[in-house]
Amino acid sequence: MLMRSIRAAFVVAALAATALSSHAQTVRPAVVEYAAQAKGKFDLVNETLFPMTVVLEPRGFQVDERGDLTDLPFDSTNVELKLSTMSFRIPPLATYTVHYEAKARQLPAWFMVLGSMSGARASNGLNLRIELPHVVYLLQKDALKKDAVTLRGFSYDTATRKAVLEFENTSASLGRVMGSELSADGKFGTPFGGFPLFPRSKRRVEVPWEGAAEPDKVMLRFAGFTFEERRASASDR
Repeated sequence: MLMRSIRAAFVVAALAATALSSHAQTVRPAVVEYAAQAKGKFDLVNETLFPMTVVLEPRGFQVDERGDLTDLPFDSTNVELKLSTMSFRIPPLATYTVHYEAKARQLPAWFMVLGSMSGARASNGLNLRIELPHVVYLLQKDALKKDAVTLRGFSYDTATRKAVLEFENTSASLGRVMGSELSADGKFGTPFGGFPLFPRSKRRVEVPWEGAAEPDKVMLRFAGFTFEERRASASDR
């Protein structure tokens, strides 16, 4: 149960990251996207003084509207994946590169390759086993369009000082938010990271806010367009 929780935490972080590390192990890049099919690679880095044994495992996943991840078996009926290796050892202070090819019968599709790394030890002498994900998105031919993205909710809680945003993707296309910002009067901006917007799904995001004025504008940057929306004023509400 503990390993499942660690895995889920790493994958959720990887969905918005450009690199992911823990206990001096790193996967890079953590997230990639390809048009239709992939021919890619990723590095696993061992920054410890111990040799590391690595076992790779393809896995599926799904993310609910609150951003919580469910770990799923790899769907080999839809995605064909070829890895250059399934297991290897990384010497101390070394990097190992894994090459792969992937294509899907039905797009969009997404999966991850988990690198289970063991061999290092914690300061208390216990052996560590860390799972780091390389997340792959295989995008559909037609990119996500701006008119498919809708802001369904934009509220601000003065007690918790958090803005609650709810977005919806009304199309069958997958898109990824590459950057984001919450602002007030265009003078105070707070970035809140990136995340995938899955086909015909909603995504709820809570953003801590430190500005004096209440936030009134949200911006999402996708690969092909920028989405901006303002919160309704008190008089409008």
